[in-house]
Amino acid sequence: MIELHHLNKTYQVDGRQVTALQDIQLQIPAGQIFGIIGRSGAGKSTLLRTLNLLERPDQGRVLIDGIDATALDQAGLRTLRQQIGMVFQHFNLLAHRTVAANIRFALELAGELDASAMAARVAELLALVGLTEQAQQYPAQLSGGQKQRVGIARALANQPKLLLCDEATSALDPQTTQAILQLLLDINERLGLTIVLITHEMAVVRAICDRVAVIDGGSIVEQGTVVDVFLHPQHAASRNMVAEDGHAAVLDLAGKLHSVAGKLLRLTFVDAATYEPVIAEVGQQLASPINILQGSVGRIKDRPYGQLIVGLQGDVSAAQAAFASRGVRCEALAA
Repeated sequence: MIELHHLNKTYQVDGRQVTALQDIQLQIPAGQIFGIIGRSGAGKSTLLRTLNLLERPDQGRVLIDGIDATALDQAGLRTLRQQIGMVFQHFNLLAHRTVAANIRFALELAGELDASAMAARVAELLALVGLTEQAQQYPAQLSGGQKQRVGIARALANQPKLLLCDEATSALDPQTTQAILQLLLDINERLGLTIVLITHEMAVVRAICDRVAVIDGGSIVEQGTVVDVFLHPQHAASRNMVAEDGHAAVLDLAGKLHSVAGKLLRLTFVDAATYEPVIAEVGQQLASPINILQGSVGRIKDRPYGQLIVGLQGDVSAAQAAFASRGVRCEALAA
């Protein structure tokens, strides 16, 4: 669906050159939800805006469905952008227009439907985002979550193939964030729409994304499935994003309670193994106690996972073999 080849982008700030993107290479499969995550200033917003050429790269190519967007003239770009919807952090609604009129505005700009067809399309979109009863209300009368639902409906008005989400949940409270993420997931599954979202929150990526790219200092430092990047981050920036600093606290605990902690292992469970009594079984097999020191369980999109730090009194190699035979990844950690 989307291919980025050697993108570079620089800005002039106070007389000095600042690199925003550096040799970005990325492929985003059609029909997936793809997350781009990074700290503030990492370059993620600039990268997102290159996908619809709101930011034109200094070098490199942006291919969408095989079309080189960087080679299009203004007329070609206008046609391409009609296939790309965009959802903003701060909603960008027209205050003097009702909910229905805000959604209709995107259809009016495209100029491809008559009044009757526009009315039908607006009604369809209101139902999709759950705002049929709010159709005649104004933005000032809406909650933050409702405003973002209007923004999503407006972005979908012209039936785009690609939806770009620029920190779409950052201005929302946690409960509303979950509702908006579920809406995006439902839209992806129902319409087969490719969604690219940028965020600084790993919880957002974990909730709905299929794949993720980590951007740091204008460069993609790691990318892969969310399961791989979240559970086994390779780059320091990725490890920070998934808050793996808890390892230090475990090592400190192990040093104080060495006789209890023993040798430290990190166990990673995914899918069915998450629900099985693997630790009890391995402990019995090795005739050696296994102490749980720290851990978490949860879901990565629709896949259950668990990751635990445990202390082992017995043989590490035997434990690793026993866990591996049960589909659990086991890594020895330095004490």
